[in-house]
Amino acid sequence: MARLLTGLAALLLLGSAVWPAGSAEAQPKAAEPKPSSQDCLACHGDKDLKRGAPKPGRRDSLFADEAVLKASAHARLECVACHRTATAPHDSPLPPVQCAGCHDKVRAELGGGVHASARGQAGAPACASCHGTHDVRRVATMTIDACASCHAKQVQVYRDSVHGRSRQRGDTEAATCRSCHGAAHDVLAKSDSRSPTYHLNLHRTYAQCHADPALAQRHNIPIANVYQLYMDSIHGRAVTKSGLLVAANCSDCHGSHEIRPHTDPSSRVFPANVPKTCGACHAGVLAEYAESVHGKAAAKGVSMAPVCTDCHSAHQIRRVEGAPWQLDVIRECGSCHEESLRTYRDTFHGKVTTLGLARVAKCADCHGAHTVRALADPASSVSRANVVATCAKCHPGATARFAEFQPHADHSNKARYPILYYSYFLMISLLVGTFAFFGLHTLLWLPRSLVERLRRKRAPGGEGPLP
Repeated sequence: MARLLTGLAALLLLGSAVWPAGSAEAQPKAAEPKPSSQDCLACHGDKDLKRGAPKPGRRDSLFADEAVLKASAHARLECVACHRTATAPHDSPLPPVQCAGCHDKVRAELGGGVHASARGQAGAPACASCHGTHDVRRVATMTIDACASCHAKQVQVYRDSVHGRSRQRGDTEAATCRSCHGAAHDVLAKSDSRSPTYHLNLHRTYAQCHADPALAQRHNIPIANVYQLYMDSIHGRAVTKSGLLVAANCSDCHGSHEIRPHTDPSSRVFPANVPKTCGACHAGVLAEYAESVHGKAAAKGVSMAPVCTDCHSAHQIRRVEGAPWQLDVIRECGSCHEESLRTYRDTFHGKVTTLGLARVAKCADCHGAHTVRALADPASSVSRANVVATCAKCHPGATARFAEFQPHADHSNKARYPILYYSYFLMISLLVGTFAFFGLHTLLWLPRSLVERLRRKRAPGGEGPLP
């Protein structure tokens, strides 16, 4: 109250100087000088100063902290620079501050941004929502806390993401809100085709970081060329070439604010979560996979069970109709089923695919792609009840006798394939015996033929025919 009384006394002295006591004539009214910040703080420096009639949702305190004012970006400005109609004292509430009076360029930057378009709505952001009121922050010092005043949920999720945690460790290169959404004044809704977070633009936004091999090396990111791989994939081409809004982009797989490392069990791309992530678009395939031997193993937590990315890769996903992919996936199956791949390579089918031809039976042609089932499962395509129909897809007219062909027969397995074992043994014995007999015959014949050739050379008349 002492500061309030001091301010009133100063005003009384000011009034006596303008209108001297005892003046009989009306004096022309001089322009009232604008109050200084110190004049305003004479009242507003009182922590107990409040509005008369409180209203819900309105800030009742009229206290202005001098220390906060001096630390703000507006430290050199007087109060009346913003509160232009202010007098000291004043009884009526001051009109809202118009920041555009000084920052007229910002009005143009706001344009059709999502923040500007929300004006007039309840809870719409104002300049002070991000920049503060008396504690106006310099742009260089602003953090995501400014966004949290309205987007608290998203900011909380971000803080626990790989980007947020990197920022907390002091990594200044980790992405923040502005890295993806743009500067605060021109933030556009993600449904706006001009927005950097629009579905068809998002890959370019991510490329600002994830197309830089040097950045990947600095931060130990295992895939340095992830952007290039995605652009060459079936998803990338569908987005960039065909403009399909249903094609997967970065956020569909990794999330937006909640991006986590692939080693985090809560990550969308953690191996156990990959089927669900891919199934968000490929629902039919997910249903088939869930009933397969692979899907059931993955559901039980078997870490070795293959998921979508094991066969299709993560970023460089190719069309499955192409021969290169069909031949490559044979090797991918063999990364788990090594013995089956070895025995397959011994068959006609396997030898032809080794030569680079894809028009013969491959793993998926017999076992299915996403519907791989155990041999004992009646629904399996290679079960006794279905194997003839499976063979008939390539061999019309196939019979039960024809389907007895063993595509993974192992001649070394005497217990399971005794006839093949003994047949192999007999053929190898015959082959070895034949080469041994004629090899010995050749070795015995060679010295004799050399001796005979030498004898004939020495005989009169030169060489004659060998006996």
